[in-house]
Amino acid sequence: MKRFWVWLAMLLATVVLAVFVSGIVEFLGVKAYGASVPDTKIVIDVPRHQLSLYRDNKLVKTYPVAVGKPDTKSPRGEFTITQKAIWGDGFGTRWMRISVPWGIYGIHGTNKPWTVGTVASHGCFRMRNHDVEQLYASVAIHTPVIIEGYAPFANIRRPMAPRSIGQDVVELQRLLRLAKVYSGPMEGVYTSDVEEAVKKFQTLVGVSPTGTASLETVKKLQEYTKQAGLKFRYLAAAFR
Repeated sequence: MKRFWVWLAMLLATVVLAVFVSGIVEFLGVKAYGASVPDTKIVIDVPRHQLSLYRDNKLVKTYPVAVGKPDTKSPRGEFTITQKAIWGDGFGTRWMRISVPWGIYGIHGTNKPWTVGTVASHGCFRMRNHDVEQLYASVAIHTPVIIEGYAPFANIRRPMAPRSIGQDVVELQRLLRLAKVYSGPMEGVYTSDVEEAVKKFQTLVGVSPTGTASLETVKKLQEYTKQAGLKFRYLAAAFR
């Protein structure tokens, strides 16, 4: 009997400790391994110059942002926060780097607050300092960042193969999704999953399944997906 009560006391203590730790983790807004809270995401609407924070599929807040100029366009696609830092000068009071593989892009503050809400940056997303400080405190490393814009995202002018990176790879991934042969992220990296998707599409249209997105394959992909909405405005509904 005594062993039973000792066992019961230990079980209750374990349950109480688990609840306490879970509460602390939730309060901090991160998982134990450092990722963001489930269903926390940032969605940036480039044409509207807006950044929205979502949690549990509910809109928390929307902020104005400055976006890239025509000759230094902001990226579009699906990325994550990879770095958080407290900087200064032209980057304002906070910096959050985005996992764009072809350059250094981030969400940051600014010492030119009058540019927020306009087309003014070199590709990054500028926020008012008090806004970026609020956002900085609300997200963690690995938080998804979905950047929306008008399609096509880029003109594809080169053949692409494994290890290719760029905005044109994001466009290829978008087209492969429309063709329903790819369901991975639009992150701008030609992964093995993209290669397999290209092979599936090439087989579908009677092209030798090399896995390389030749200009011929891209043209067929554009023609195949035209009725599916080649020039639609990409909305990341699956992430909301």
